[in-house]
Amino acid sequence: MDTKENIETAETTEKRPTIDWNKWDAIFSVVIVAFVIFVPLGGLGYLEGRFISCPIFSYACLIYLTTVILIIVYVVLCSKHLLRHWERYAKRKRLIKILQIGILITFFASFAISVLTPIEIYLWQPGYKPFTYGFRGLVKSNVDIEDIRDWMKTLSKEDCTGETIDLYSDSDSFKSYWPDSVEWPKSLKVFNAHYVNLDLDKNGKPKIRLTWGSAFGHWGFEIGMADMEIPSSDFRRYGEYRLPLESGAYVWYELQ
Repeated sequence: MDTKENIETAETTEKRPTIDWNKWDAIFSVVIVAFVIFVPLGGLGYLEGRFISCPIFSYACLIYLTTVILIIVYVVLCSKHLLRHWERYAKRKRLIKILQIGILITFFASFAISVLTPIEIYLWQPGYKPFTYGFRGLVKSNVDIEDIRDWMKTLSKEDCTGETIDLYSDSDSFKSYWPDSVEWPKSLKVFNAHYVNLDLDKNGKPKIRLTWGSAFGHWGFEIGMADMEIPSSDFRRYGEYRLPLESGAYVWYELQ
């Protein structure tokens, strides 16, 4: 009886599942490639700008930081595994070694270049660029520019004072309240903007500027008539990075 139990125990021990490191090698490669492509090229920033109205993206900085920390921890653990099990790789797996080493070098080099050097390397896009592209996609899919221009044609020069109106000044909630001094169109009121500004462009025609953000940075869009000149991006501190929506309309992001 004891012999039978010992045999069963031995068989159970032999059949005990082990970790399939080949799968983990594949996961490691995919995760690092995804990091090198997605994060440095601004994938998270783009999604933040594209879905900024989504409540979860109010915590985008936290999400970004947490994701980067988790990926770095994963890189360290997988690198440790690669070094510890170096001899387990057969000759046919030499390509995996080379691939993983190359990925590690690319990862750490791109991180060091982006963080430790003052020179802007275009393989690692500054955060404002992908964010602005994402925000432009959001605005394009939600803004009725023609309706806003038709409404601006009804405004008088007295309406376009150039004053920035704080749409949250009379409320502690997250909903913006548009003042009754102007009959705002529905195509604008659908936006929970933080600030709005009615002004005149260089041609003396109305233009409107919607702004979001706080002390950590501002962004928004500006719409004038089709002949309004779109200024070039200003890359100085507190300047603006600008992307055209169409003639006379653009999105912008404040540089800090």
